[in-house]
Amino acid sequence: MGGPEIVISTKDLEKGQTPHEKQDQYQVETRTIPPSTYLDGVVEPKLQYRPWLESLHQFMDPNAKGFAIDLAERIEHFDIKVIHFSKSGTPDSITKCPSLEHFEGAFSEDEGRTGSLVIAKGISRAIIEALGTMFELEPEFFANHIAGTELFRMSRQESIALPVPARAPTLLPDYIRKASFYTAEYRRPYHIDGGKERVLKLRDTETTTPRGVQIVHEDLPDVFGGEKISVYKKRGSNIGIILTDQLLSDVPPASHVPNPVTLLDDDAANLGSNGRPHQVSSRRELISWLQRLTPDEAKTLFDDHEQLALRPVLKIVESNGVMFVAHARHVMNRIVTRRCDAKFPDSIPFFLSISRSLHRCLHEQQRILRYSLRVASLRGGDDIAEQKQDFAFLADDMDGALKALEEDVMFLVGAASIQEGKIVGLVSKFAALFLPVSLLATILSISDPGYARWAILGGLSVPFVLISIYFIFFWRPAYFDSLRA
Repeated sequence: MGGPEIVISTKDLEKGQTPHEKQDQYQVETRTIPPSTYLDGVVEPKLQYRPWLESLHQFMDPNAKGFAIDLAERIEHFDIKVIHFSKSGTPDSITKCPSLEHFEGAFSEDEGRTGSLVIAKGISRAIIEALGTMFELEPEFFANHIAGTELFRMSRQESIALPVPARAPTLLPDYIRKASFYTAEYRRPYHIDGGKERVLKLRDTETTTPRGVQIVHEDLPDVFGGEKISVYKKRGSNIGIILTDQLLSDVPPASHVPNPVTLLDDDAANLGSNGRPHQVSSRRELISWLQRLTPDEAKTLFDDHEQLALRPVLKIVESNGVMFVAHARHVMNRIVTRRCDAKFPDSIPFFLSISRSLHRCLHEQQRILRYSLRVASLRGGDDIAEQKQDFAFLADDMDGALKALEEDVMFLVGAASIQEGKIVGLVSKFAALFLPVSLLATILSISDPGYARWAILGGLSVPFVLISIYFIFFWRPAYFDSLRA
């Protein structure tokens, strides 16, 4: 029997619009989506006893509703690169696999290799089907990678600090320690103009895994998009699988978010420079790291005593965390020094709004760091002592930034209170101007000298008002200057 028939607009496929947008205006065509062996034979039978697989089931179901991303991308996207390692430990040329046929051809011959790495960018039903059936992968691997995306399917949320769905898997430490896979997440800095709507549109059209986005302020172009890296390797196997996410945009971050010096840099001649013409995806960083391995290091890559690609994955998490701290300190410095412009106005309410956003984002970065450190401790043991130390330094930097931010907030609140006090004092001074006039009017109302009382009232009230203005607004005692000094 054929698979379910899905109606998709031809023009939608060209422009990447969602299936429900303007489909009545275009000529439609019927596409037949073949059934999924992995969905029908692995995911669905286990769904009854593993409810956390529901998000994976919905993601692979072509009839599932509530997805803003294009249906064709969610079903058919295929972007895999395969790297084989020879017996000598040297990597072969990278095999690009834009389709299932190319991917199967990359493994058609086994010439006595040390091992092979499969690195996918983006995820779809086709990729899950190919990897899951060929290597018999547990569905928890894919479910853990897409966990959280159900919160952002329809672009209704832009904050990552949301409660985890009730049906998300709760992985205990012993499971993380012994499982065949692990996952790390981080926030990548972007420079995207256009505010939240532009960011959400990019997320729905450029990626197949809509993750949370940290937007410090609607008018600022600095955005931090969520990404994950998931790594799978069975004990005794010489096949490693790595899932990475797509980029929201290839525009590099702003100059005040410097790229840190890292051995994962795509261009070794420009380590730590800001001359990158575009963003470098996590897959490209991992491939760059693999190409720099010595033959002896490559031979131990698939050793059961080593966690596959744990060090470069942690380095990616660390470098993006460092860039976020650099951005936070830059914004805090602008607030303190009042370096303002049209999009960064000199306004205490604006500063307080920015500070609250940074405070929330810093706490979220700490959560990510703690989780990554937990995974590293459970999976890496004593072999990653240096990485643990680096994470401890980064955690200290975040703590320092949080304390400085809290002090800045206290200062801004105090400044706002002073401004309010000045306004109240000014209103009180204006109210005090009416006191002499009220006093004279009360005195003159005791007797009734006729029309002369109006002349007396006007002749006396004007000098009283002028004298009051002088003493209230202009006169300063000499000891005021000594108190200020």
